[in-house]
Amino acid sequence: MMRYLPAMLGALLLLVISCTKTATLEPPTVSYTPIDDGTKLHLTWLAVTNAIEYHVYVDGVKSVVLSGTYSFDVTGPAKLIEVSAVAASTEGDKWRLTTAVQKTTNLTVYTPADPQQVNHAFYFDTAGAAVAIPLSRPSDIDFVLDTSQTASSIQLRSPDSCSPQYNTESNSSADAGGTSFPDLKIAPAPGVYSKVRTISLDSVYALWLDPGANGWSADDHVAKIKVEAISGTAVTFTVGYQKIAGLRWLMSD
Repeated sequence: MMRYLPAMLGALLLLVISCTKTATLEPPTVSYTPIDDGTKLHLTWLAVTNAIEYHVYVDGVKSVVLSGTYSFDVTGPAKLIEVSAVAASTEGDKWRLTTAVQKTTNLTVYTPADPQQVNHAFYFDTAGAAVAIPLSRPSDIDFVLDTSQTASSIQLRSPDSCSPQYNTESNSSADAGGTSFPDLKIAPAPGVYSKVRTISLDSVYALWLDPGANGWSADDHVAKIKVEAISGTAVTFTVGYQKIAGLRWLMSD
């Protein structure tokens, strides 16, 4: 009997291990919606089998949500949001959402004072990159670089503020009141924006893209822009674009 004991104990150990196998946890399926005029992000997710709680990480800071509650409001600007399902001491893979702006550096646009240069406007492509374009692409234009009537100052203009209009987008900008690109973490609320904004070197501005010209809505986008250099008719910008429609966060590195 004793000679069979090790084999019996081994079989029993395998049985115990198989019975206590760690549960598999899938990443939650998460949806998100900007709320409170784009200052917060409301998360909702479907229940994950075997989960007893969920962990929400906002830029690495964890909050615990007990099973039975499948929503969470992120109340401040952030660069990364993650949600995971947890069972006992096991945490599943995380669902991730990058909320940092899409950054474009060295965007150079020219004023109309230099007719030899064609890129007097810019737009945001589907990836959120800012791209300099000529006025011959009127339907694409998000902002026009212009000069005042005296040609003594440089302006950002909405395409619908020009005469004739390039398109019907009613975009605008606001003075962020500083010179640090990272410090502008959330776009101002409507009420301080202008379709025509005089810009200056080393200043930072918030951009509001309102294609429907209908006030703040879930179809809008925000961005931020810093004037890095002015050399003759050339203006060079750093730009950050929030790809999530309706969200006013402008977090960057």
